[in-house]
Amino acid sequence: MPSELQEPLAITITIDAENLIELYQSVPGLTIIDSRLYEDHIQGYIETSLNLPLPETDCAALSKLAKSTEQAMVFYGNINSGDASIEAIQIASGCGYTRLFWFRGGFVEWKDKDYPYLVE
Repeated sequence: MPSELQEPLAITITIDAENLIELYQSVPGLTIIDSRLYEDHIQGYIETSLNLPLPETDCAALSKLAKSTEQAMVFYGNINSGDASIEAIQIASGCGYTRLFWFRGGFVEWKDKDYPYLVE
């Protein structure tokens, strides 16, 4: 992980690909948000994830994806400097969401581990 990446807020739980699979199987209503730009999303994304690019991330957009501020939400992006998912988590936290997870390795880790993904 590049050193210039900052960990998201302390209330966020950092997970890896295997944790994401466990969460998906055990947490009803889990919302998985792909914070990458649409151009990146259509080239490959985790099944069931919803694309909400950082420039469009605000309280109103998040409220359309999550029924309540207590709904579990996983954010992911790419592994690179300034990962949009970190900023998206900060916005979600500011909107009052409390069950936030950061898939640190993002789509790059998912793809590298040969987990299935969709392409539009």
